[in-house]
Amino acid sequence: MARKPQNLILVTEHYPCSNQESFLETEIPYLARFFNVHVVTRAVDERMSRILPNGVTFSRPVTHGGKLYRGWIRFVCRMSRSYRLERRAAQEEGRWNRVSAAHALDALVESELLRRYILTLPVLQDERPLVIYSANFNDYLYGLCRIKEMGKDIHVAARCHRANMFDPQTGERRETLNALVNEQIDALYFTSEERRSVYVHHFTDGSSPGKYRVAPLGVPEPLVLLDPPEEDYVLQIVTCSPVEADKRLPLLIEAMSRMKVGVFEWVHIGDGSQREAVEKLAAEKLGDKPGIKYQFLGFMSQEERYQYYAEHRLDVFLSVSSSESVPSLMLEAMANRIFVCATAVDGVTDVLSNETGLLMPENPTVEQLTAFLEMLCSMDKEKFAARAKLGYDCWQQWFNADENCLAFATELSAVEDIQPDEPPKEQRRLFHSWKPEEQAAEVEAEMEAAEAEAAEEAEEPEEAEPAAESSEPAEEPAPADEPEEPEAEPAEAAPEEIPEGPRPDEPADEAARELLSMIDEIVPEEPQQPDEPETPEPAEEPAGTSETAEEKPAAPSEKP
Repeated sequence: MARKPQNLILVTEHYPCSNQESFLETEIPYLARFFNVHVVTRAVDERMSRILPNGVTFSRPVTHGGKLYRGWIRFVCRMSRSYRLERRAAQEEGRWNRVSAAHALDALVESELLRRYILTLPVLQDERPLVIYSANFNDYLYGLCRIKEMGKDIHVAARCHRANMFDPQTGERRETLNALVNEQIDALYFTSEERRSVYVHHFTDGSSPGKYRVAPLGVPEPLVLLDPPEEDYVLQIVTCSPVEADKRLPLLIEAMSRMKVGVFEWVHIGDGSQREAVEKLAAEKLGDKPGIKYQFLGFMSQEERYQYYAEHRLDVFLSVSSSESVPSLMLEAMANRIFVCATAVDGVTDVLSNETGLLMPENPTVEQLTAFLEMLCSMDKEKFAARAKLGYDCWQQWFNADENCLAFATELSAVEDIQPDEPPKEQRRLFHSWKPEEQAAEVEAEMEAAEAEAAEEAEEPEEAEPAAESSEPAEEPAPADEPEEPEAEPAEAAPEEIPEGPRPDEPADEAARELLSMIDEIVPEEPQQPDEPETPEPAEEPAGTSETAEEKPAAPSEKP
């Protein structure tokens, strides 16, 4: 095999030693077209679980250093110029304290340890140009940037995800020696224009805008196989993720165990440290529950996942994760025409909207999930197929690997040509991201206003009766005519507080009804109304529709 003109060192947190960083499974074959790829992972204790493409080599440090060695490195970093520069930048921003000082020192230690390991690799002795690409913006990235000090033809680039900027659990800003990295890195890539803008606003001084660029994710096209024979109607649900705490599979199992109606089959693809505990919980909660079948399929490669999707009719891809920086598995489901429903966390809103799937609140309750699953079981499969087609169209237009990954690899091969002072061309925003916190505040304010208006409306007839008995009837009509116009607004809001009646499959819980109203938005039943004239149901649907419109504005209407 002929050697490429450039070398690439790809630094990862886990890949290829776990089922995380799955987006690299798609990117690496495209990178291998331009580079001799060498993968370096920091996962020293995990076993290799993925097969690398031909020609791609792999290595990792045996350890991250013993106590004495790390202590010496820590002392060296404490005396370094980099530590003084980081301290000065933090002091100017007013964020330097004992905690930030300790974190900065820890980051410098991790950077130095990785830098020293990279310098021992044979690829550093090669005369070909070298690009160092980090799949994440983590503490060690500054150490990779310092390798450029060797004076050879070396360039450094990295991807930055939302979880690299803000803690997914607390929302607090993460400090990863940003000022030092911004000065030395050649290019920093983001999955969307929104993520790029957030980083530029919060973590830079506004200089060198050309370094901060957008490179959307991509996944391959689906396999083309014959459809399996149609079976009896059973809802087919698939979840695909590492079996870890942040994926909240126990929450999903608890919601399934509380269902009172519905029949479905659930399969989970993925492995992880909590698989044994989750399988035990599923056996306890779902083992004897009628109408529910489940199966844990374990880890699958991307090729195996695509094969499984092509051979099975799957209706819904479900994710209740609390953290999802790179939702490449959701993109795979969209590419395979599976309707995606996911919590609106981290990077999910970069690829999914209520136009192409269904966004759920960041922290749904068990009651909400139970009502949501019951509603899914009552829907026609044609509706799932219609929404899945929109998701497929979105993938085809915006997230096709043959376009996105190829464009990214091509630009990375010419990273030395990037002009830092020239702002990159702004890429079109795909969707207007739904902000659950803002949305919840708006809904709460609207509900309070509706309650106040309804209370005023209820009091008005009581005040009008004594006014009719008053001895001054001539002066009463004028004030009565003025409130006639605002009276129309409370009349419209009244059904929001006292609906005409719940649907037969609608739970009495208000939180659950709120989630079900989202389904009404995504899968409206208005076209079916003319087929069923003079039935009591059409009279109830407008009330439910107005309730949905008042409580949660539809995301598509916010699209710029």
